[in-house]
Amino acid sequence: MDSIVLMNAVDPNLDQSFFYATGIPNGLFEGCVAIVTRSRVEVLSSDLEALSSSKAGVKTTVFKGGEDRGRILRRKLQGAKRIGINAEELTVANYRILKKATSGTRLVDVSDDLARARMRKQPDELSKIKKACQIASKVGDAIPDLVREGSSETEGAAELNYMMMKLGANAPAFSPVVAFGSSAAEPHYSPMSKRLRKGQFALFDFGAAYRRYVSDVTRTFVCSAPSARQKEMYEVVLNAQQAALDAISSGVSGKEVDRAARDIIDCSKFKGRFIHGTGHGLGVTVHDPGSISPSRDMVLEEGMVLTVEPGIYIRGYGGVRIEDDVLVTKKGCRVLTSCSKEFRSL
Repeated sequence: MDSIVLMNAVDPNLDQSFFYATGIPNGLFEGCVAIVTRSRVEVLSSDLEALSSSKAGVKTTVFKGGEDRGRILRRKLQGAKRIGINAEELTVANYRILKKATSGTRLVDVSDDLARARMRKQPDELSKIKKACQIASKVGDAIPDLVREGSSETEGAAELNYMMMKLGANAPAFSPVVAFGSSAAEPHYSPMSKRLRKGQFALFDFGAAYRRYVSDVTRTFVCSAPSARQKEMYEVVLNAQQAALDAISSGVSGKEVDRAARDIIDCSKFKGRFIHGTGHGLGVTVHDPGSISPSRDMVLEEGMVLTVEPGIYIRGYGGVRIEDDVLVTKKGCRVLTSCSKEFRSL
């Protein structure tokens, strides 16, 4: 490629590879463009974001509106024969703008290459992820002090977000899942006004964002004393997660890691109750490229950061999920999240 062009539309249609490539920690950057060459990165920015870009040490050219942006883009890309685009994140409207600005230039989809680059983290990326994990871990350990019988799910979510930001997060990594009772059987549940009652599961899935890099943690608790069934569910999930962690190392297939966790659950009375993949990539997004899944034969490499999150879900009853973030190493993995995995009562 002569260059790679990463174009943002309007939130939430922002290309996260824009932030990966530029390293800019602040700002929204709607309608902005990153031009990446072998030697540098340049941002075309409106006045709204120009200071955030220049403070990050990125060469910045300011445009005064859509037509001006098009003229500048045409000038900057003049003479290029092959330009890479991130088709996975590029809107149709921005594609048309780019086509008009690069008449006669070949546009090549490099989204797979960007994904591969983003999978292996550089030292500066790892330092930010570790900080995000430290923040989330402290919050995970504090949950028994934040939520109790009678608390609502939305109150629990508010407490998580408040404490993460109080500890230094720039924002929550995503809208947290706080699910009580039977709602814990829904992996992507959104918190409601439901209040926690004795004997119910309480599942918390949350993460911190630190300078655009994120963490993702899940811990499951019970209100008051757990039943024998609840203890068994939790123990099976904990064993499944440990089996997956033990299976991770550079050169191992993600399918093998998933199988290690899934076999533990499917050999128990909860066979078939693990309804998603064991993990996903983590970086500038909470679902960064890469996965540990039965449907994707991805080879793990040193430097990848992934979640490990087996679960058991029983409709009408509840669910258990335990999730940690790990760095793949040459001979294993390093767990980056440290909050307790003891089956605690609220």
